[in-house]
Formats: sequence, C-alpha cells, structure tokens
Amino acid sequence: MTTQLQPGDAVYFMGIGGTGMASVAGLAQEAGFKVSGSDANIYPPMSTMLEELGIPVHTPYGPENLSKAQPKLVVVGNALSRGHPELEALLSSGIPYTSFPAFLGDNFLHKRASVVVAGTHGKTTTTSIMACVARDLGWEPGYLIGGIPRDLPQGFALGKGKIFAIEGDEYDTTFFDKNSKFLHYRPKYVILNNIEFDHADIFKDLAAIEAQFTKLLGLVSDPTKIIANIDDPGVASLLDRLQLTQKVTTVATLGKNTSAKVKLLNLEAPAPGKGDLWTITVQTADGQMRAVKTHLAGPHNAANICQVLACLDLIQAAGDAPRVDFTKVAQAIQNFSGVKRRLDRLASVRDIDVFEDFAHHPTAVKAVLESMRTLYPGRRLIVAFEPKNATSRRNVFVKEFAKSLSVADRVFIGACPVDQRIPADQRMNTSEMAELIGERAQAFGDNEALLESLVALAKPNDAIIFMSSSSFSGIQYRLGERLSHPNA
Repeated sequence: MTTQLQPGDAVYFMGIGGTGMASVAGLAQEAGFKVSGSDANIYPPMSTMLEELGIPVHTPYGPENLSKAQPKLVVVGNALSRGHPELEALLSSGIPYTSFPAFLGDNFLHKRASVVVAGTHGKTTTTSIMACVARDLGWEPGYLIGGIPRDLPQGFALGKGKIFAIEGDEYDTTFFDKNSKFLHYRPKYVILNNIEFDHADIFKDLAAIEAQFTKLLGLVSDPTKIIANIDDPGVASLLDRLQLTQKVTTVATLGKNTSAKVKLLNLEAPAPGKGDLWTITVQTADGQMRAVKTHLAGPHNAANICQVLACLDLIQAAGDAPRVDFTKVAQAIQNFSGVKRRLDRLASVRDIDVFEDFAHHPTAVKAVLESMRTLYPGRRLIVAFEPKNATSRRNVFVKEFAKSLSVADRVFIGACPVDQRIPADQRMNTSEMAELIGERAQAFGDNEALLESLVALAKPNDAIIFMSSSSFSGIQYRLGERLSHPNA
C-alpha cells in the first residue's frame, strides 16, 4: 500500500531497531519527515544511532504506540509477522503501510541513478567502497549500507548528486512481500559479485535464489550497466542461461577469463613488515593498465575493487557524474580504510594479535582465513567460529564449514543456539563439524569455556580471529584483557 507524502508528514517504523530499518528511518528524517518507531530489546549500535538522531522509539511494542504517533504511513520491518499485537492493530486501523525497501524506492530512488550492489558475499564492502570513492570524487552520492564504514559518519546519506549506492539484499522484504528487497531499488547499475546458496530459512535451493537475481537483472534497461564477476561460477552460469554474457560488463577478478572487458592482471601482497597496502593492477574496458593500492586484504577484496572501477567508468560515460582523472580515483581507493567487523584488529598483547570478522558463510570464511595466511606467514592461525545466523544454525553447510575452517591451525567452534523452528535432523551439530576437521578442532557448548581455553592455549606469535554474524557473547573484546592478565 502506498501513499503520497510531503515533508513534515509523520512516518512510523515498526521494527525500527533493525540495521536497514534504522538507516532508512535516518534517511526519512533527513528528507524532512517526522519520524518515530517501535521495537523491543533495541541495542547498540542502532539504538545509539537513533538516540543521536533524536528519533523517538517506543518500547515495548503495543497497539497504543500507533495512536501516540498518528502516522500518515507505517513502514513494517520484515521481523514482524501475523499475530504480532502491534501489527494486527495496524492492519485493523486502515493506516497505509509499506515495507522499507518499497518506501526507499518510492521516495528516494525514483529520481536517482541507483547502483545496486548484489551477491552472496562482499555487498557491504563493495557498497562502502563505491560510496566513499564517489564522495571523495566530489559526486555527493546518496547511499545506504548494511554495515558501518570507517570513513563515513554513518551508513546512510541522502546526498545531492545523481548517484545513490545501495546494498542489494536478496533476503525477503516483509510479511506481505516475499520477494527480495533489491527488487524495489530501481537499478540503473548492478554490481553482481557472486551467487551461492544461502539463507536456507527462506530459500529452498540455489534455483530459488537465482530466480530473484534473474528478476533483478531484468530491471536494468541497459545490460551493459550490469557489472558481473564472470569468474564466479554462479554468476557465469546464470548469465549464460539468460544469454547476457556478451552484453554485460564482465570483470575477470582472478585473471582467468581473457575475454572479460575488465581484467585483474596482478595482485601483490605487502611484504612482511612493509605496511598493509596491497597493489592491484587492472586492465580497464578501454584497454588502459591501471594500478591502485588498497588497505583491503585478499583476492576477494581485489574483486570488489575491480567491479567498482568498472562501474565508475560506466557512470562517467553515461554522464551521471562528472569525469575525473584516474589518479583521483586511485587515491580515493587508497584512502578507503574498510568496514567495521571486517578483519578488525581488536588487540595486540604479548605478540598475540586478536581480530574479528563478520564472515559467516563457508566461502567468506575461507577467503578471510586465506588472506590471514598471506598477511601473517609463519604464524599460528587460530579461528573461533560462532554458527549463529539462520543458515549456519542448520547442517546444510557442515562439511563446507569444516573444509573452510581447516585453513586454520586450530579451530574453536562456539555455542550454536537450539532453534526449535528447525527440525532436529536439520540442526547444526558442532561436534560433528569438529570431528570432520579433526584433532585441531574443538566444539564448545558455552562461549565462556571457549574463552578460557583460548587464554590457556594462546602464545606469542599467534594470530587469533573471531568469526560471527552475531555478538559471540562479547568474548572477542575481552580476550585482550584476559591475555594481559591470564591468571586474573
């Protein structure tokens, strides 16, 4: 349901504490709407951001919140489902309602050149690179990012320029719209990083995911403005079936596909002790050889950067932003310092380095651990992994997780919460995962016990990395202090 809005109109976000919902609420306030919302158990960083923005949040949920807010439109988050008291009150009230992706498309993207970054992995980082580089080039972009870029004040901005960079989430939209969020984002450009099976709670199989990506690509009027990582098997297969391979802007990020329009020719890691800048050499679509330096580690980040470079060229050629000299682009990429919770160094104690990363899919886990191997040769690599999201709580990837985690020297598997909604024979068995890895691995039913074991095991020259899409009970932030005082 849609409604015409004017600045000053009251817009109410039901489920405002979600990352996407809170950010879109911030955009709505920036656009001049009177914004409020509701949630339960709201916590940082979104609670902090909403408080700083001065957006009122009603908690707990309750039908009375709607009468207090008197909204002209309600934006419903996808965490709410039928039977929820506040949602049921909305449905019986006659107040117009929508989803945040539809609200975003209808109010902010319809007059912009939308750059939708899609794929199973790398969306947050790639969108952040695009937004930060476009900003440094003076393009004044709008953006919406599902993480916290270190170089931006927050993960959203309306911007004044034509470009709007947005993280294209393939997860479903809301209780009344089970299509992917990114179908509302009105793409002029699409960056397609990769396609794998994920989100086992809502997608039956890979074909179901491919159907959503097919719809997304069908929304782009000019196929040359689809920037596709042709080295990814999932992307290559889909493009072939859709007969788009020769039409899209293909990017060979591993240097394997010589027919690609944009090619990664070389990736050079920093020498030990010589800083953290990697050097990427790219052949752009016009045949030029370009070199850029980046603080982002590994081939997966080189792929992200290559696709951003290809998209920047297309944007300038289309007149959606002023032309700039490539030296400014290269400097902007070098200036980009990353996204929080992506290979973040948390502590360095007794020559033991502690990191955390958001990786929670087997492919991403492997990519990060292999990058760690390159960055820290000769060091013992210890990984602590928490299976916490909807897919990793299932056993669908148990063998793949075991193989990816085996890149490390020691593997500590955190507690996996029992989700009664998942049939018992489909739940993740962390002990089975540890057995598949072998003697190097141990599964824990309690994260505090995992922390104690790490403190006892750690020794100088170790690199320890925590991997989770959730909080890991906060033990990653306490390990440094415990290593400083192991007997405390």
